[in-house]
Amino acid sequence: MLGIRAKRTPQLEFLHSIRRGSTNMALKAYNDVILVSPADDRESILALLQDIHATDPTAEFSFLNVYKELPITSSATIFEIKKSSVEFNTNSTQFFTIGEAREVLIQSNLLSTSVIGKVRELDSRRLQVTLGDFSYAVVHSEKRNSVRVRLKLPMQVQLAFDGKLVGGVIRDISLGGVCVTTMLGEVTEQSGEMELRIKLLDAGTGTQLESVIPTRLIRIVENGPHAECAMVFNHTSQSERQMSGFIFQRQLEIIKELKAKA
Repeated sequence: MLGIRAKRTPQLEFLHSIRRGSTNMALKAYNDVILVSPADDRESILALLQDIHATDPTAEFSFLNVYKELPITSSATIFEIKKSSVEFNTNSTQFFTIGEAREVLIQSNLLSTSVIGKVRELDSRRLQVTLGDFSYAVVHSEKRNSVRVRLKLPMQVQLAFDGKLVGGVIRDISLGGVCVTTMLGEVTEQSGEMELRIKLLDAGTGTQLESVIPTRLIRIVENGPHAECAMVFNHTSQSERQMSGFIFQRQLEIIKELKAKA
């Protein structure tokens, strides 16, 4: 029996190329920063953790990971310090996200700045993580005014401006804005004010509703044959209500998925 191959339209080719590249384009919520030198920073962080543990063995730290753009945080305590590594107690959800990321952001009012710890060992029976190769960090997620969530799959949207429609793809979204991937040249810095047309699932009725959101272009970044268009929303009361419900439902889905895996 002969198989029938679906015709690959330019729109489908574009969507497939976005999906292939999506894993390499996830934004981190933080980046490491060097204060003196990598070696000196590691030593100073380790010495500080040793002093904290010696002074208060029950001192609590806050762990932060990002899972599908959703910040996952929990408290952690030091179990033991061995030479250049530190073993922490954590919970099952954080343990899973740390295992996925192979690192974790550590914060505390006892630390002058945030710290990144790289995974050296994972003990699933005791829910303990051994961290090392410490570095200081700057946290980008602290600058965000609204929670961003990653979508299950890249979603096709349309941008309406100057009497024309341009197709694009999004991978994540927040109540405040979105980054739309389009073909290079279809949107320019002069495009300015536009409308984002997106189909959102109504959790209450199970039906898809097209939401039209007034949008302002703030930045375009070239990425090969594509353009990453960063936009902020100028919501109507209706679009804000629809988007709030959609993001809240997606957050619940991500948390449920994470708990099932942990």
